[in-house]
This record gives sequence, structure tokens and C-alpha cells, in this order.
Amino acid sequence: MKNKLKSQQSHSQQQGMSNFDMKQRVLTALNKVGDRDTHQIGTNQLHTILNSLTPQSISPFLSCILDIHSEQKTSIRKQCIKLMGTLAEVYEALVLPHLPKMVATVVKCFRDSDSSVREACVEMVAVVASKLGNQNNEDKVFVLLASPIFEALVGEQNKHVQSASAFCLATVIHNTHSPPISILHNMLVRVLKLLKNPHFMAKPALIELNRSIIQAGGASTQTVLTTAVAGIREALKDTDWKTRKAASVALGQIALCRASFLSSLRLSCIHSLDSSRSNRLGMLFCKLLNIGRYFLVILVPSLLKLDPP
Repeated sequence: MKNKLKSQQSHSQQQGMSNFDMKQRVLTALNKVGDRDTHQIGTNQLHTILNSLTPQSISPFLSCILDIHSEQKTSIRKQCIKLMGTLAEVYEALVLPHLPKMVATVVKCFRDSDSSVREACVEMVAVVASKLGNQNNEDKVFVLLASPIFEALVGEQNKHVQSASAFCLATVIHNTHSPPISILHNMLVRVLKLLKNPHFMAKPALIELNRSIIQAGGASTQTVLTTAVAGIREALKDTDWKTRKAASVALGQIALCRASFLSSLRLSCIHSLDSSRSNRLGMLFCKLLNIGRYFLVILVPSLLKLDPP
């Protein structure tokens, strides 16, 4: 019995030393990522460490990359967020118990002043939603991702937070095979109220979220669906160019969506775009609608880069 106890203590000590060594290697590699001359070396070292983790060392590894703060260089902050996505990609279900802490860190990064860090957050939740969600735990993963992000969307009066939250939610919906319709419906009701709120600062991102919910079937009744599309059509009159552009893109995508429940609204979307010919985006989308979906898919990225008239 004593020998068995000593063996367990010895194994525990070795594991502790191993985790300590691994964390030191991670921190050293992160420092290299922050230096332009050693950035790639540090990135390669981090991926080597990540791919050699055991189930027991995932938590210590995460503790290193979850400690993101503004004093770190942008490249380090971005790398930490990307590593969370890679971790989910490689270890999938083993990462699920750690997902709440990961999402909390991502939400904190919505305030980052660097747009590339916020974009990394969107990419990270896309990977997590697609890799961790399956037939057994898809709803659970969706809730773990969407709930804290939605709380940030409705509870923060910060443009960066609002925008990143909306884009992340749209990405989660897009990368979830069958998002829970009841949750989407409740989300849509709140989003429509925010669209009408003159003090909400990130309308373009909110329009994208609105479109994602609509196309995922989140409008449970025809009345809600009509109201949701009407909210986007109304945004075509907004004085902000980016908001009008987002509305044009959203209406074009809804009009070309093959989902049967949207068939009754296609003509109204096309009519709205046709009526907004003074808006270059509206005029271009009308032409594209006549050509077909194939060209839309090719040209939308270019349209999004148009400068204001």
C-alpha cells in the first residue's frame, strides 16, 4: 500500500514538473511571437507544443493563452485567440469542459482597439462551432457560445463590443448545422428592437446578424419574418453609408436564398433594392439578381470594398 502511494506521489510530481516545463515553453514561444524577427519560430513552437498535449495538459496550456491583456503586443493577442480555435480543431470534445473560460476570454477581447484581434475572435468561434458541435452536443455548444456573446451585444455601450458580438453570433449561427430555433426566435426579437434603437452604434453588424437568423429559420411566424426583413429594408434609408451597404448586401442574399419560407419575400427584397437605385449598392444588386446567384457569390466580396459615394 505504501509503495503504491509513493508511486502515485512520484507520478503526480513528475506530471507537475512536466506541466511547469510546458508552460515555460509556451510563455517563451509567445514572447518570440511578439518579435517580428522570431514571430514564425514562436508560432511553429506553439503549434508543436499544442499538437503534443495530453488530456491532462490541456488545462495548463489554456491557462497560458487565456491570460490575454492589453499590454501584450497585438501579434501575441491574436495568436492566443487563434490557438484556442486550433485547440478545438485538434482535440474537439476534450476542449468542451473548458469552453466557458475560452468564450469569456474572447468576449473580453471584443473591446480590443485592434480590428485584427476582433476578427480573430470571429474566426475562433467559427472553428469552435463547427468542430465541437455535433448531433450529441450541438445545442449545448451553441448555448455556451451564444449566451455570453449575446449578453455582450445587448449589455455593452461600446461600438467595438457591439460589432464583434454581432459578427461572432452570425458566424456561430452559420457554422451550426441546426441551431435551436427557439433560441434564434428570442434572439431575433431582441435584435429587431436594437435595430430600432438610435443609440445602438453597430448597425451594419446587427443587420448581418439579423440576416443570419432569418436564413437559419429563426423567424417562427410569417409576421416576425416580415418584420425582420422590413427592419433591413428600412436600413436602406439610413444616413450612414456602411449601414445602407450592409442592408443592400443582406437583402440581396435573402432574395437569392432558396429556402421555401423566404419565397414570399423575395419580390419585396428585389423591389426595395430597385427603389434604392440612388444607392450604388442597390443598383448593382438589382443587376446581379437578374444574372443569378453564381455571380453574386463571386462579386459580393468586391462590393463590400466599395468606397462611399
